[in-house]
Amino acid sequence: MANEVKSKFEKEEIEIEKSSKLEDDEEYDYITVPPDGGYGWIVLLACFLINLIIDGFVYSFGAVSNDIKSFYKTTEWATSLVVSLACGFYLLSAPVASALCNKWGCRRIGIIGSCIAAGAVAVSVRSPNIVCMWLSFGFIGGIGMGLVYLPSIVMVGYYFEEKRAIATGIVTAGTGIGCIALPPLATFIFDTFGWKIGL
Repeated sequence: MANEVKSKFEKEEIEIEKSSKLEDDEEYDYITVPPDGGYGWIVLLACFLINLIIDGFVYSFGAVSNDIKSFYKTTEWATSLVVSLACGFYLLSAPVASALCNKWGCRRIGIIGSCIAAGAVAVSVRSPNIVCMWLSFGFIGGIGMGLVYLPSIVMVGYYFEEKRAIATGIVTAGTGIGCIALPPLATFIFDTFGWKIGL
């Protein structure tokens, strides 16, 4: 019996020694610690403005919907489908944007997304019919906005650790402020310059 107990303890000691040797031999990846301030505040401001502009732009589409409806001589549902598609693809593109950010980085994907979104809006102004508007503004513009939106939320986490909750709260508050501030501004711009220049 004593020999069994002794051999059991020897086996456990050997296993412990093996596991400690494995830990000593492993290579460690060093994680950079977010600075919690400094340049992070500039990044936070930029991400806040991204949310303010994108969400404010999408939610102020109602100010121009009557002009688009009368220009294309279409129904209300066809006109509202433009912004519905944009919102849908804007949010559905999040998994793709996340994978692209993991591969190439948030900054690069955000820049590519902003170019896609701006190009789609510029093309949508020249759309000959509402179906082309669905494709340009709704589909392509929505994907472009999604490629900008997700990195703006994720990027804050790279610059804040202790203050991450408040930083993320400030960034997402851009959505609410954009929804309040941009519709009156959009109405003024569309009434003054017309919907094609206003977009």
